[in-house]
Amino acid sequence: MRSTSIKNKVNKMQGKLFYWHRRSRLLLPGICLICLEPLIGERDLCHCCKSQLPSNLICCQFCAEPLITQVEPLICNACYKAPVALNQALASWLYLPPFSQLIWEFKYTQNLAAGYLLLDLLRDTLSNKSKNYDCLVVIPGQKARIKQRGYHAPTWLAKRLALLSGLTFYKRGLKRIKDIPSQQDLGRKARWLNPRGAFKASADIAGKKVLLLDDVITTGASAHWAADELKRQGAISVDLLATAKTPAAFKHESI
Repeated sequence: MRSTSIKNKVNKMQGKLFYWHRRSRLLLPGICLICLEPLIGERDLCHCCKSQLPSNLICCQFCAEPLITQVEPLICNACYKAPVALNQALASWLYLPPFSQLIWEFKYTQNLAAGYLLLDLLRDTLSNKSKNYDCLVVIPGQKARIKQRGYHAPTWLAKRLALLSGLTFYKRGLKRIKDIPSQQDLGRKARWLNPRGAFKASADIAGKKVLLLDDVITTGASAHWAADELKRQGAISVDLLATAKTPAAFKHESI
């Protein structure tokens, strides 16, 4: 189809422009976004600060909750008792300082330097996995919050991650059909059921292996119900990719 051909050419052109934009950073001085030391490179993060980021190496394979010991299978008690709709959750970092501050600044103040750093870390997480995906889909945000913040951070990340990884970004693969009340004052069960019925997946998702993207995994409820809807429409598998996971003990500080 003509529209598909034009779209592919536009995507290819955007990919080249994005590549040269990133390579130009090698010639320009910058600073580490954590320690503020000057550096030159594609990333605004020095090696020392990266080594000190709160990593999430041993975690539940379904919700990315950190585990104390590495005992197979890597499943937390909550997922063992009530399995989630996700096939896998990928979150290489924990939502703890100073990493949490970078995410907050990107999400709420549109600090795009922090956004590009998060994008690189997402690409690292994805490149370490051998699984192939047919498309990239974003968990859609609530309209009132997007209007208040001026943009939707996960969509910003998804568009650029698609260019870097060669994945097809399905902008309309999943849409929100209703807004939900704030999770903050709800109990555990109510928080889990709150996003139920909030999403509607496109029929085009049938037969595809989907990579679902969000900024931070907190309760995991939105991701679960989003994956449930995608599978109802015929998705073969749904994996979740996020910049960070909020540990259970710190969920009261989540964004």
